[in-house]
Amino acid sequence: MTNLEQFQEKKFPVEIFPEALQELISKVSETLNINQDYAAGALLFTFSSAFGARYKLRIKNGWEEGTTLIMALVGKPGINKSSPISVFTEPLERINREMFKNSQKELKEYKTKKGNPENTETLIEPILKQVILKDTTQEGMPISLFNNPAGLCCINDELAGFLKSFNKYRSGGGDEELILSLFSGKSISVNRKNAEPLLISNPTLSIIGSIQPQVLITQFGQNRIDNGLTHRFLFIYPDNVKREKLSMYDLEREILDTLDIIIKSILKPDSVFDYNSKPHTINLSVDAFNHYQVFRERINEIINNEKSDAISGIYAKLDTLYFRLCLILHLIYVVCFEEKDKNRIQLETARKAEKLIDYFEYMALKVFRLFEKHRDPLTSYPLEHRIFYYQLPQTFVTKDAEVVANQRFSKRTMFNILNDDYLFTKIKHGQYEKVW
Repeated sequence: MTNLEQFQEKKFPVEIFPEALQELISKVSETLNINQDYAAGALLFTFSSAFGARYKLRIKNGWEEGTTLIMALVGKPGINKSSPISVFTEPLERINREMFKNSQKELKEYKTKKGNPENTETLIEPILKQVILKDTTQEGMPISLFNNPAGLCCINDELAGFLKSFNKYRSGGGDEELILSLFSGKSISVNRKNAEPLLISNPTLSIIGSIQPQVLITQFGQNRIDNGLTHRFLFIYPDNVKREKLSMYDLEREILDTLDIIIKSILKPDSVFDYNSKPHTINLSVDAFNHYQVFRERINEIINNEKSDAISGIYAKLDTLYFRLCLILHLIYVVCFEEKDKNRIQLETARKAEKLIDYFEYMALKVFRLFEKHRDPLTSYPLEHRIFYYQLPQTFVTKDAEVVANQRFSKRTMFNILNDDYLFTKIKHGQYEKVW
């Protein structure tokens, strides 16, 4: 397994953002007693959600990536994990409230006209326009996505409640399958009773929430590792976060206004790019593509040599997320008027995306090490095999194994177990060491 100890402790590389946003992260962290990693992650998520389904990065013909991110802020209780989510997504909340107000006004006008017997106008019932998905069933999620083709986000103070709601009212894992499909950006078709079927060609839903380590273990355990849901999360799990004395300083309103103005510029029709329900395509420069090829070689080497499927899965998804982060960072610099070529990702942006990938690689390995620490690695093995394994000393010779295996199973079965490199390392002929 890839060893976490080979990495130095990682902090979120805030230098990947434009200077104005770096200052925003710093001021929010300092005045509101928020860990800087949490603040930077919440800001990244906010931009991911604002860009939504409006943009795609073309890597090759037939391969495009969007801006969807699924993020978990991990930490013990009482260290202010939820505050950065609230602070940085407030511009989205404000726009969402305005859209809801307008939708209610349209609905009221519709009902007034519908109730007027003298009205001859053909009426179409207005739909709820929104940017944030709240209090919806998993069955209602595709309908909301269909009604809001520019994309949605799901903001949770506590991720546990969101995850526990999966498959609550139906069996077969359909809800988790929906989230997996949404992450991939593949089109979704929904057959409905007593209503027209829906086809969502470019579904986009970014998700964020906070979670405690012990809850993380139960909610992201083996089943969600096996189906790939856990691998799709970007984890922010900073080291040694402590609750500190309340800051004496207040956050200046002008600091937050900067973010508010930027997010409004993205979500208005007169934004930097026009959005007409078809995503705007961004391309990679030759230098950025070549940079990715070098990055991919490193990922390939790890995947090809890693024995753990769970760890290999981390790197397979980091490969995908590299391009999503490239696209999000590029668009951030465009809307901050610091990128002249709006339609092509440059080498510098690719390098910044790799810095982010290095950070999320460290965080994913940290989370998976937590899983390994709290799970029985032999849970899928027959009981007799598990008893045999746990009765062996950490290092042993064949004769020791024969004594433990006696009366349980044949020598042939014993040697088959000893040859399982998930369980044992062969030090030399006739001598073994347990992996776990």
